[in-house]
Amino acid sequence: MKVSIKFVLYIIFLLSSNELISSEIVNFRFGSNSDIKRIVLDINEDVTFSNKKFKKKIEIRFDKNVSIKNALKNNEYLNSIELDESKTTLTLNFKNVIHNPNIYFLKKKNNKYSRIVIDYLRKIEKKKVIVIDPGHGGKDSGAVGVRKQLEKHITLAVGRLLKKKIESNGKFDVILTRNRDIFLKLRERTKIAKQSNADIFISLHADYNRNKRTRGISLYTLSEKASDKEAAALARRENKSDFLGNVDLSDETSEVTNILIDLTKRETLNQSSHLVNFLIKEFKNDMNLLQRTHRFAGFAVLKSLDIPSVLIEMGYLSNKHDSKLLTDKSYHNKISDDILNAIVKYFNWIEKNSI
Repeated sequence: MKVSIKFVLYIIFLLSSNELISSEIVNFRFGSNSDIKRIVLDINEDVTFSNKKFKKKIEIRFDKNVSIKNALKNNEYLNSIELDESKTTLTLNFKNVIHNPNIYFLKKKNNKYSRIVIDYLRKIEKKKVIVIDPGHGGKDSGAVGVRKQLEKHITLAVGRLLKKKIESNGKFDVILTRNRDIFLKLRERTKIAKQSNADIFISLHADYNRNKRTRGISLYTLSEKASDKEAAALARRENKSDFLGNVDLSDETSEVTNILIDLTKRETLNQSSHLVNFLIKEFKNDMNLLQRTHRFAGFAVLKSLDIPSVLIEMGYLSNKHDSKLLTDKSYHNKISDDILNAIVKYFNWIEKNSI
Protein backbone atom coordinates (compact mmCIF):
# COMPACT_ATOMS: atom_id res chain seq x y z
CA MET A 1 0.00 0.00 0.00
CA LYS A 2 2.79 2.35 0.87
CA VAL A 3 4.46 1.60 -2.45
CA SER A 4 1.26 2.46 -4.29
CA ILE A 5 1.03 5.84 -2.55
CA LYS A 6 4.62 6.64 -3.44
CA PHE A 7 3.99 5.63 -6.99
CA VAL A 8 0.94 7.89 -7.21
CA LEU A 9 2.89 10.78 -5.73
CA TYR A 10 5.66 10.17 -8.24
CA ILE A 11 3.19 10.24 -11.12
CA ILE A 12 1.69 13.47 -9.80
CA PHE A 13 5.17 14.95 -9.57
CA LEU A 14 5.94 14.00 -13.16
CA LEU A 15 2.67 15.46 -14.38
CA SER A 16 3.30 18.74 -12.59
CA SER A 17 6.99 18.95 -13.36
CA ASN A 18 6.25 21.28 -16.27
CA GLU A 19 5.02 23.81 -13.73
CA LEU A 20 8.00 23.34 -11.44
CA ILE A 21 10.68 23.77 -14.09
CA SER A 22 9.10 26.44 -16.29
CA SER A 23 11.39 28.42 -18.56
CA GLU A 24 12.20 31.94 -17.44
CA ILE A 25 12.46 35.04 -19.59
CA VAL A 26 15.34 36.72 -17.85
CA ASN A 27 15.50 39.97 -19.74
CA PHE A 28 14.15 42.09 -22.60
CA ARG A 29 16.68 43.99 -24.67
CA PHE A 30 16.06 46.63 -27.33
CA GLY A 31 18.15 48.03 -30.16
CA SER A 32 17.91 49.65 -33.58
CA ASN A 33 19.82 50.92 -36.57
CA SER A 34 18.70 53.29 -39.30
CA ASP A 35 16.21 50.84 -40.77
CA ILE A 36 15.54 47.99 -38.34
CA LYS A 37 14.32 47.77 -34.75
CA ARG A 38 15.20 44.71 -32.67
CA ILE A 39 13.78 43.13 -29.53
CA VAL A 40 15.67 40.27 -27.84
CA LEU A 41 14.19 37.95 -25.20
CA ASP A 42 16.90 36.31 -23.08
CA ILE A 43 15.71 32.90 -21.80
CA ASN A 44 17.41 30.63 -19.27
CA GLU A 45 17.11 27.56 -21.50
CA ASP A 46 16.28 26.45 -25.01
CA VAL A 47 12.58 26.49 -25.85
CA THR A 48 10.27 25.72 -28.73
CA PHE A 49 7.48 28.07 -29.73
CA SER A 50 5.17 29.28 -32.47
CA ASN A 51 4.12 32.85 -33.20
CA LYS A 52 1.37 34.98 -34.72
CA LYS A 53 1.98 38.43 -36.15
CA PHE A 54 -0.48 41.30 -36.14
CA LYS A 55 -0.31 44.98 -37.07
CA LYS A 56 0.51 46.14 -33.56
CA LYS A 57 1.22 42.97 -31.63
CA ILE A 58 3.06 39.64 -31.71
CA GLU A 59 1.92 36.52 -29.87
CA ILE A 60 4.53 33.92 -28.90
CA ARG A 61 3.09 30.55 -27.81
CA PHE A 62 5.52 28.34 -25.93
CA ASP A 63 5.32 24.54 -25.70
CA LYS A 64 5.82 24.78 -21.96
CA ASN A 65 5.13 27.25 -19.21
CA VAL A 66 7.25 30.37 -18.95
CA SER A 67 7.74 33.08 -16.37
CA ILE A 68 9.10 36.61 -16.54
CA LYS A 69 11.86 37.59 -14.17
CA ASN A 70 11.79 41.36 -14.61
CA ALA A 71 8.82 43.60 -15.39
CA LEU A 72 8.95 45.65 -18.57
CA LYS A 73 10.32 49.15 -18.15
CA ASN A 74 9.12 52.11 -20.19
CA ASN A 75 10.59 52.12 -23.69
CA GLU A 76 9.90 53.51 -27.17
CA TYR A 77 8.90 50.14 -28.63
CA LEU A 78 6.20 48.51 -26.51
CA ASN A 79 3.10 49.56 -24.61
CA SER A 80 3.02 46.34 -22.60
CA ILE A 81 3.96 42.67 -22.36
CA GLU A 82 1.26 40.24 -21.25
CA LEU A 83 1.55 36.61 -20.14
CA ASP A 84 -1.76 34.75 -20.21
CA GLU A 85 -3.17 32.69 -17.32
CA SER A 86 -1.84 29.43 -18.73
CA LYS A 87 1.63 31.01 -18.80
CA THR A 88 2.25 29.72 -22.29
CA THR A 89 1.33 32.70 -24.47
CA LEU A 90 3.32 35.91 -24.36
CA THR A 91 1.85 38.97 -26.11
CA LEU A 92 3.98 41.96 -27.06
CA ASN A 93 1.84 45.06 -27.63
CA PHE A 94 3.63 47.62 -29.79
CA LYS A 95 3.16 51.37 -29.70
CA ASN A 96 3.11 51.65 -33.47
CA VAL A 97 2.35 49.49 -36.47
CA ILE A 98 5.20 47.05 -37.16
CA HIS A 99 6.39 46.26 -40.67
CA ASN A 100 7.73 42.92 -41.96
CA PRO A 101 8.54 41.34 -38.56
CA ASN A 102 11.09 38.50 -38.60
CA ILE A 103 11.21 36.18 -35.56
CA TYR A 104 13.98 33.63 -35.04
CA PHE A 105 15.59 31.60 -32.24
CA LEU A 106 19.23 31.33 -31.17
CA LYS A 107 20.06 28.28 -29.06
CA LYS A 108 21.93 28.58 -25.81
CA LYS A 109 25.04 26.53 -26.75
CA ASN A 110 27.99 28.22 -25.05
CA ASN A 111 26.06 31.41 -24.26
CA LYS A 112 24.53 32.22 -20.90
CA TYR A 113 21.03 32.45 -22.38
CA SER A 114 19.12 31.31 -25.42
CA ARG A 115 17.45 34.11 -27.33
CA ILE A 116 14.27 34.90 -29.23
CA VAL A 117 15.04 37.73 -31.64
CA ILE A 118 12.37 39.94 -33.22
CA ASP A 119 13.45 42.22 -36.04
CA TYR A 120 11.07 44.57 -37.80
CA LEU A 121 11.24 47.59 -40.03
CA ARG A 122 10.66 50.96 -38.50
CA LYS A 123 8.05 52.90 -40.41
CA ILE A 124 9.83 54.71 -43.21
CA GLU A 125 7.89 57.92 -43.59
CA LYS A 126 7.92 59.24 -47.09
CA LYS A 127 8.52 62.95 -47.04
CA LYS A 128 5.69 65.11 -48.26
CA VAL A 129 6.48 67.04 -51.41
CA ILE A 130 5.69 70.75 -51.37
CA VAL A 131 5.88 72.68 -54.63
CA ILE A 132 6.33 76.42 -54.16
CA ASP A 133 5.57 78.55 -57.20
CA PRO A 134 7.09 82.06 -57.15
CA GLY A 135 4.73 83.88 -59.49
CA HIS A 136 5.83 85.55 -62.75
CA GLY A 137 9.51 85.83 -63.74
CA GLY A 138 11.69 86.75 -66.69
CA LYS A 139 9.89 88.94 -69.22
CA ASP A 140 6.75 88.69 -67.09
CA SER A 141 7.45 91.12 -64.24
CA GLY A 142 3.98 90.88 -62.72
CA ALA A 143 2.68 93.86 -60.78
CA VAL A 144 4.82 96.98 -60.39
CA GLY A 145 4.68 98.64 -56.98
CA VAL A 146 4.29 102.27 -56.03
CA ARG A 147 8.01 102.20 -55.24
CA LYS A 148 8.73 100.50 -58.58
CA GLN A 149 9.23 97.10 -56.98
CA LEU A 150 8.60 94.16 -59.28
CA GLU A 151 6.32 91.36 -58.18
CA LYS A 152 8.58 88.71 -59.76
CA HIS A 153 11.49 89.63 -57.45
CA ILE A 154 9.36 89.62 -54.32
CA THR A 155 7.80 86.22 -55.03
CA LEU A 156 11.20 84.68 -55.77
CA ALA A 157 12.74 86.06 -52.57
CA VAL A 158 9.89 84.71 -50.43
CA GLY A 159 9.89 81.42 -52.36
CA ARG A 160 13.59 80.80 -51.69
CA LEU A 161 13.22 81.68 -48.01
CA LEU A 162 10.12 79.50 -47.67
CA LYS A 163 11.91 76.53 -49.26
CA LYS A 164 14.75 76.89 -46.76
CA LYS A 165 12.42 77.10 -43.78
CA ILE A 166 10.20 74.19 -44.82
CA GLU A 167 13.13 71.90 -45.56
CA SER A 168 14.69 72.69 -42.18
CA ASN A 169 11.63 71.04 -40.62
CA GLY A 170 12.95 67.71 -41.90
CA LYS A 171 9.59 66.24 -42.93
CA PHE A 172 9.25 67.81 -46.35
CA ASP A 173 10.93 68.00 -49.73
CA VAL A 174 10.44 71.36 -51.40
CA ILE A 175 10.60 72.11 -55.10
CA LEU A 176 10.56 75.61 -56.55
CA THR A 177 8.96 75.98 -59.96
CA ARG A 178 11.65 78.57 -60.59
CA ASN A 179 14.77 79.39 -58.60
CA ARG A 180 15.91 82.28 -60.80
CA ASP A 181 14.49 85.10 -62.87
CA ILE A 182 13.08 83.09 -65.77
CA PHE A 183 9.75 83.05 -67.57
CA LEU A 184 7.57 79.97 -67.14
CA LYS A 185 4.25 79.30 -68.79
CA LEU A 186 1.44 78.56 -66.40
CA ARG A 187 1.15 75.04 -67.74
CA GLU A 188 4.85 74.45 -67.02
CA ARG A 189 4.33 75.35 -63.38
CA THR A 190 1.52 72.84 -62.89
CA LYS A 191 3.47 70.28 -64.92
CA ILE A 192 6.36 70.57 -62.46
CA ALA A 193 3.96 69.91 -59.58
CA LYS A 194 2.50 66.89 -61.37
CA GLN A 195 5.87 65.38 -62.27
CA SER A 196 7.07 65.91 -58.71
CA ASN A 197 4.06 64.04 -57.28
CA ALA A 198 3.38 67.13 -55.17
CA ASP A 199 1.24 66.77 -52.08
CA ILE A 200 0.38 70.46 -52.11
CA PHE A 201 1.02 73.37 -54.46
CA ILE A 202 1.40 76.96 -53.21
CA SER A 203 1.68 79.85 -55.67
CA LEU A 204 3.07 83.14 -54.33
CA HIS A 205 1.95 86.51 -55.67
CA ALA A 206 1.66 90.20 -54.78
CA ASP A 207 -1.53 91.91 -55.92
CA TYR A 208 -2.32 95.31 -57.44
CA ASN A 209 -5.54 97.30 -57.11
CA ARG A 210 -6.72 100.61 -58.49
CA ASN A 211 -7.93 101.50 -55.02
CA LYS A 212 -4.66 102.47 -53.33
CA ARG A 213 -6.20 101.97 -49.89
CA THR A 214 -6.82 98.26 -50.44
CA ARG A 215 -4.30 96.15 -48.52
CA GLY A 216 -3.88 92.79 -46.83
CA ILE A 217 -3.35 89.11 -47.55
CA SER A 218 -5.87 87.12 -49.56
CA LEU A 219 -5.94 83.42 -50.48
CA TYR A 220 -7.47 81.85 -53.55
CA THR A 221 -8.62 78.36 -54.39
CA LEU A 222 -10.14 77.08 -57.59
CA SER A 223 -13.83 77.48 -58.27
CA GLU A 224 -16.15 77.26 -61.26
CA LYS A 225 -17.14 80.85 -60.68
CA ALA A 226 -15.15 83.70 -59.22
CA SER A 227 -16.26 84.87 -55.79
CA ASP A 228 -16.52 88.46 -57.07
CA LYS A 229 -15.65 90.71 -60.02
CA GLU A 230 -12.27 91.58 -58.52
CA ALA A 231 -11.31 87.92 -58.21
CA ALA A 232 -12.40 87.27 -61.79
CA ALA A 233 -10.39 90.22 -63.09
CA LEU A 234 -7.32 89.11 -61.13
CA ALA A 235 -7.57 85.57 -62.54
CA ARG A 236 -7.80 86.98 -66.09
CA ARG A 237 -4.70 89.12 -65.55
CA GLU A 238 -2.68 86.23 -64.14
CA ASN A 239 -3.80 83.73 -66.77
CA LYS A 240 -2.99 86.15 -69.59
CA SER A 241 0.67 86.04 -68.63
CA ASP A 242 0.85 83.03 -70.95
CA PHE A 243 0.30 85.40 -73.89
CA LEU A 244 3.93 86.40 -73.39
CA GLY A 245 4.82 82.90 -74.56
CA ASN A 246 2.93 83.57 -77.80
CA VAL A 247 0.14 81.21 -76.78
CA ASP A 248 -3.40 82.56 -76.68
CA LEU A 249 -5.24 80.56 -74.02
CA SER A 250 -8.43 82.61 -74.05
CA ASP A 251 -10.51 79.95 -75.81
CA GLU A 252 -9.11 77.16 -73.69
CA THR A 253 -9.67 79.09 -70.50
CA SER A 254 -13.31 79.51 -71.44
CA GLU A 255 -13.63 75.80 -72.16
CA VAL A 256 -11.95 74.84 -68.92
CA THR A 257 -14.21 77.22 -67.04
CA ASN A 258 -17.30 75.56 -68.49
CA ILE A 259 -16.26 72.05 -67.48
CA LEU A 260 -14.27 73.00 -64.38
CA ILE A 261 -16.37 71.18 -61.82
CA ASP A 262 -16.52 68.05 -63.98
CA LEU A 263 -12.73 67.97 -64.35
CA THR A 264 -11.77 68.86 -60.81
CA LYS A 265 -12.01 66.29 -58.09
CA ARG A 266 -14.27 67.46 -55.28
CA GLU A 267 -11.93 66.05 -52.67
CA THR A 268 -9.03 68.11 -54.02
CA LEU A 269 -11.10 71.28 -53.75
CA ASN A 270 -12.05 70.37 -50.19
CA GLN A 271 -8.42 69.75 -49.26
CA SER A 272 -7.43 73.08 -50.78
CA SER A 273 -10.04 74.80 -48.62
CA HIS A 274 -8.77 73.02 -45.51
CA LEU A 275 -5.24 74.19 -46.28
CA VAL A 276 -6.53 77.76 -46.67
CA ASN A 277 -8.24 77.53 -43.28
CA PHE A 278 -4.96 76.57 -41.61
CA LEU A 279 -3.17 79.41 -43.38
CA ILE A 280 -5.79 81.95 -42.28
CA LYS A 281 -5.52 80.77 -38.66
CA GLU A 282 -1.78 81.44 -38.75
CA PHE A 283 -1.95 84.74 -40.63
CA LYS A 284 -4.71 86.31 -38.56
CA ASN A 285 -2.55 86.44 -35.43
CA ASP A 286 0.00 88.89 -36.80
CA MET A 287 -0.94 89.81 -40.37
CA ASN A 288 -3.41 92.15 -41.98
CA LEU A 289 -6.00 90.13 -43.89
CA LEU A 290 -8.19 91.31 -46.73
CA GLN A 291 -11.89 91.23 -46.01
CA ARG A 292 -13.35 87.89 -47.16
CA THR A 293 -9.84 86.46 -47.05
CA HIS A 294 -10.65 83.16 -48.76
CA ARG A 295 -11.64 83.85 -52.35
CA PHE A 296 -12.32 81.75 -55.43
CA ALA A 297 -11.25 82.19 -59.05
CA GLY A 298 -10.24 80.20 -62.12
CA PHE A 299 -6.46 80.59 -61.81
CA ALA A 300 -4.67 78.39 -64.33
CA VAL A 301 -2.00 77.41 -61.78
CA LEU A 302 -4.69 76.01 -59.47
CA LYS A 303 -6.14 73.61 -62.00
CA SER A 304 -4.22 70.44 -61.06
CA LEU A 305 -6.90 67.80 -60.66
CA ASP A 306 -5.40 65.88 -57.76
CA ILE A 307 -3.12 68.35 -55.96
CA PRO A 308 -4.54 70.65 -53.27
CA SER A 309 -3.54 74.09 -54.51
CA VAL A 310 -3.60 77.57 -53.01
CA LEU A 311 -2.60 80.94 -54.42
CA ILE A 312 -1.43 83.45 -51.81
CA GLU A 313 -1.59 87.16 -52.57
CA MET A 314 0.89 88.38 -49.96
CA GLY A 315 -0.24 92.00 -50.09
CA TYR A 316 -0.90 94.88 -52.47
CA LEU A 317 1.99 96.57 -54.25
CA SER A 318 -0.43 99.39 -55.04
CA ASN A 319 -0.70 100.26 -51.35
CA LYS A 320 2.14 102.24 -49.74
CA HIS A 321 2.10 100.26 -46.50
CA ASP A 322 1.90 96.83 -48.11
CA SER A 323 4.43 97.84 -50.75
CA LYS A 324 6.95 98.60 -48.01
CA LEU A 325 6.20 95.37 -46.16
CA LEU A 326 6.58 93.24 -49.27
CA THR A 327 10.24 94.24 -49.59
CA ASP A 328 10.95 93.91 -45.86
CA LYS A 329 12.95 90.83 -44.81
CA SER A 330 11.24 90.63 -41.43
CA TYR A 331 7.89 90.46 -43.22
CA HIS A 332 9.26 87.72 -45.49
CA ASN A 333 10.34 85.78 -42.42
CA LYS A 334 7.03 86.25 -40.70
CA ILE A 335 4.89 85.17 -43.63
CA SER A 336 7.20 82.20 -44.33
CA ASP A 337 6.99 81.05 -40.70
CA ASP A 338 3.20 81.27 -40.80
CA ILE A 339 3.03 79.26 -44.03
CA LEU A 340 5.30 76.58 -42.57
CA ASN A 341 3.20 76.33 -39.40
CA ALA A 342 0.04 76.02 -41.46
CA ILE A 343 1.57 73.28 -43.63
CA VAL A 344 2.65 71.26 -40.59
CA LYS A 345 -0.79 71.56 -38.98
CA TYR A 346 -2.52 70.69 -42.24
CA PHE A 347 -0.59 67.44 -42.67
CA ASN A 348 -1.03 66.57 -38.98
CA TRP A 349 -4.76 67.02 -39.50
CA ILE A 350 -4.66 64.86 -42.64
CA GLU A 351 -2.87 62.07 -40.78
CA LYS A 352 -5.20 62.25 -37.82
CA ASN A 353 -8.34 62.12 -39.97
CA SER A 354 -7.17 59.58 -42.54
CA ILE A 355 -8.80 56.15 -42.36
